[in-house]
Amino acid sequence: MTPPQPTRHATRVLIAILFVALAPILVALTPLALCVAAVIDITTDRSRMATTRVAAMAVSYVVLEWIGILAAFGLWIATGFGLAMDRPWSQRAHARVQGWWGHALFASARLWLRIQLQVENEGALNDGPIIIASHHASFFDALLPTELLHHSPTTPTRHVLKRQLAWDPCLGIYGHRRPNHFVDRVSVTPSNELRQIESLAATADEREALVIFPEGTFRSAVNFPRMMKRFTRTDPDRADRLDLAHTLPPKPGGLLALMHGAPHADIVFIGHVGFAALGSLRDIPANVPFTDPVRVRLWRVPQSALGSDPHEQLIEIDRHWQILDDWIERQISG
Repeated sequence: MTPPQPTRHATRVLIAILFVALAPILVALTPLALCVAAVIDITTDRSRMATTRVAAMAVSYVVLEWIGILAAFGLWIATGFGLAMDRPWSQRAHARVQGWWGHALFASARLWLRIQLQVENEGALNDGPIIIASHHASFFDALLPTELLHHSPTTPTRHVLKRQLAWDPCLGIYGHRRPNHFVDRVSVTPSNELRQIESLAATADEREALVIFPEGTFRSAVNFPRMMKRFTRTDPDRADRLDLAHTLPPKPGGLLALMHGAPHADIVFIGHVGFAALGSLRDIPANVPFTDPVRVRLWRVPQSALGSDPHEQLIEIDRHWQILDDWIERQISG
């Protein structure tokens, strides 16, 4: 679990308090906001009602954050003002609320944005231990592993996430109360980051799923050529074997650290097509409601099949990531 810095922790607490105080006011203004959004849609494109849908999704987000923060406050009291926070019953309760919050957010996206999933090989998530390495193309796909595991409430998750996500009130609270790790991508001690990720995996039990997004961020017309140019200079063999049309090359450090910490865990790669339409706040109104389902494909690979040498493991990770990228190309072109 990443220990929060005192200043950052105090700032997050202040943000949560402000959120709880302001959320009822924002909800009270919902009828007015929806009326304005509806007028905009009626005068522009009533067939999609995109502005109204996005406004309703924003209200749902505010309400769910508000409920999640209040639940966290209740759990803090129930744990003796935090003294029993690490007890098994407390961790189970926090995992359930965290899972409910993620599922409820996704359910709101299904309702208002008309996001529907079409999943192939969902059984790959059955039975642990597993490490989930998921493609990352938008804000919403960060919820995808939690949503796919929602059918199995006995499978809690541990996440490796970028530190900026901790500013979300619920993610920050539950992310630091549960065993997760928020990566500082500009850390001056990356080896310490990797040790913490390895420890995160080593202390997990077989029921827990370890989740990571190896790309680290969304692909864009700017960062992909820059990254490949750096690979050409620093690792020409890797640049030669990767021919990625839709994803970024996976950053190996975090995934290899999880594998080293959980050597008996299988790797589940997750690819998807459709979430890229939600890659920025500007793109969301232009692409809702969704008319086609988001297609998702899972591949489960025994860790033993990836070898034991880190260099050999990286070659195999790249090979499976290329399979994932090629599948995305076939879905789009098909």
